[in-house]
Amino acid sequence: MAAPKSLSDDEEQGLGCAPSCRICLECDSGEPGDELISPCMCKGTQQFVHRSCLDHWRSVKEGFAFSHCTTCKAQFHLVPEIPEDYSWRKLKFKLFVARDVFLVFLAVQSTVAFLGALAYLMDSDGQFRKSFNVGWDKILSQHPVAFYYCLGVVVFFVIVGVGGLIVHCSSASHHDSFLADCRYCSGCYIMDCFPASMEACGAFLVIFVILFVILGVAYGLLAATMAIQRIWQRHYHILTKRELTKEYIVADLHGEYVPPQLSAEDEERLRSLKLL
Repeated sequence: MAAPKSLSDDEEQGLGCAPSCRICLECDSGEPGDELISPCMCKGTQQFVHRSCLDHWRSVKEGFAFSHCTTCKAQFHLVPEIPEDYSWRKLKFKLFVARDVFLVFLAVQSTVAFLGALAYLMDSDGQFRKSFNVGWDKILSQHPVAFYYCLGVVVFFVIVGVGGLIVHCSSASHHDSFLADCRYCSGCYIMDCFPASMEACGAFLVIFVILFVILGVAYGLLAATMAIQRIWQRHYHILTKRELTKEYIVADLHGEYVPPQLSAEDEERLRSLKLL
């Protein structure tokens, strides 16, 4: 019996055996920067990957995925092409951070405007606003937009203060058995702590509002600081690494992997960025 005839490369491609990207599973499109490369020791269906897919993976994946294959753990051959001027990259980084901070600020202002509009609808006859027509807040009460906007700000900080206090107490109760097991609250009713007169209740209400506004400002500043820090870290880890993929290009080894050699300066830089 005759031995089976082997297929040529063209016949294999016609039967659907053409090399494909291990990330997007697409074949070579022939476009510049989108060619299939073999950068590591992987074989078979894991051998080839689009350069654009690999660069995206290197920019979003944490750890050593920037310089190593996450499958075979082999280190890539990085070819440095570092530009002399970093001003455009720094400017773009700051613009993206400013954009996200502005979007957060816009979301907060939209919430305040919604609360102010809700207060305006509840005070349709303007009696509550006119009650502030005596004293230092007389000027504010004469301008409905400014009055209800400030009222929306107060309500917003009260909500933030109440929510922050609830989150803080609930998180503390998991670590403090005294808070988790309220043994000393039996027979205590909150209405027993309030005086009977409406004037005193109104004074206590004002005190509670001021207290929660102060807590809201404190929790708001803390949340804003954490949000800006997260935005900064996100853009650093993604945008900066995306730009670094253009500075350190992965070489195509054509399936013949050898240990890489990187200069001491580039190696030190990548180690300082925790990418190597």
